[in-house]
Amino acid sequence: MPILAARCAIKRLRDSKADDPNVHHFITERFRREATVLEKLGEISDHIPSLYAYFEEDGQFYLVQEWIEGEILTSRIQQQGSMSETEVRDLLLNLLPVLHTIHSHGLIHRDIKPDNIILQSPDQKPVLIDFGAVKEIMGTVLNSRGNPTPSLVIGTPGFMASEQAAGHPFFASDLFSLGVTAIYMLTGKTPQELPIDSNTAQIQWRHLVPTVNAEFADILDRAIRFHPGDRFSDAQEMLTALEGLSHPIASTEISVPPSTVIFPKSTPPRPPQRQPDWQIPAIVGVILGILAGLGLTIFWHSPSEPNNSEAIAETYQLPLSFYFIGDSAFYTPHHAENKRQSLVGGRLQPS
Repeated sequence: MPILAARCAIKRLRDSKADDPNVHHFITERFRREATVLEKLGEISDHIPSLYAYFEEDGQFYLVQEWIEGEILTSRIQQQGSMSETEVRDLLLNLLPVLHTIHSHGLIHRDIKPDNIILQSPDQKPVLIDFGAVKEIMGTVLNSRGNPTPSLVIGTPGFMASEQAAGHPFFASDLFSLGVTAIYMLTGKTPQELPIDSNTAQIQWRHLVPTVNAEFADILDRAIRFHPGDRFSDAQEMLTALEGLSHPIASTEISVPPSTVIFPKSTPPRPPQRQPDWQIPAIVGVILGILAGLGLTIFWHSPSEPNNSEAIAETYQLPLSFYFIGDSAFYTPHHAENKRQSLVGGRLQPS
C-alpha cells in the first residue's frame, strides 16, 4: 500500500441497510471486490485516479483516492464555451481505451458526464472519476425471496441511457453517456436543452454545429442510439471507427498514452437486440414518477469542483486534506413509495 500523498480525496458510501446482517455482509464482500478492481485499474491507467485505501467504519464505507489537480470539464465549458471538434475527438481517443479496460474487468462506470471528467493540469489529460459501480452496491436490499438486490439507479438524467434508468445498464450504456458528453462539449448545451426526435428518441444536435465532420457526427449519433443493440458493440469498436475517419481531424497535443492499452480478461457481454416493445413514454414516466414521488434526487453532496468542497480533515484527526465527491443516485420505482413515506415535513429521514 503506497504512502498517502499530502492531498487525497475521500469518497464516502452510505450503507443504508446496515441493520440487516445478511445485507451488510453482502455489501461488505461486494465493496471489497469492486474496490480491489478499482485499485488495479488505477495502477494500469493514468486516466483513472489511484486508489490508496478502502475501509469500513461505523457502517460507512470509504474510498481513499488520488487527488486530481485540474479543471472539471463542466467548468471548462461554462467558462470558455463549447470545445472544438479536435478537442472533443482527442478526449474520446483518450477515454475510449480506458472504458474498454474498465469493461474488460467487468465494471460499468454508470455515471459518465462532464462533472466526472477532470482535465488534469498541466497537460489537460482527461481523468475519469466517481465510478457508479461501487455506489450501486450501497443501495442493496433484500427482495421478497430474501435475496440481495439493488434498489438504487446510479446515473444522471440526460446523460443516462434509457435501459440504465430502468435499472439494466450495459457496457453500451457507458458509450451512450460518453457520446452525450461529447455532444455537450461540441454544443455547450445540456441534454435537456436539446430537442428529441419523437419517432426515434434520438437527440437532435447537428443543427447547432453544422460544420462538424459528417462521419464524426455519425459516430456520435450511433453511440447515443436509444436502443443499446443499435450502438457500438463495445468501446474498442467505437475507438476503431474514430481512428478510421477518412478525413482525420488534426490532433492536439493530447495523445493516448501506452498506459491505457487494454488488457482484456474476458469478452464483454453484448446488449440485447432491439426490443420493439420498449416504449419511450414508459421510460420517461418511470424517471418522472421517481422524481415526483420523492420530490428530490438523492444527492449527498455534489460540488461542481472539488476545490470548493468542504474540508473535513479535522473530523478525522489525520494530517491529510479530505474532500467528499458527490453522488448521483435515485431509488428504483419499487422502493420509491417507501422512501416517499419517510418524508416527514418535507425532510427525508435518515435511512
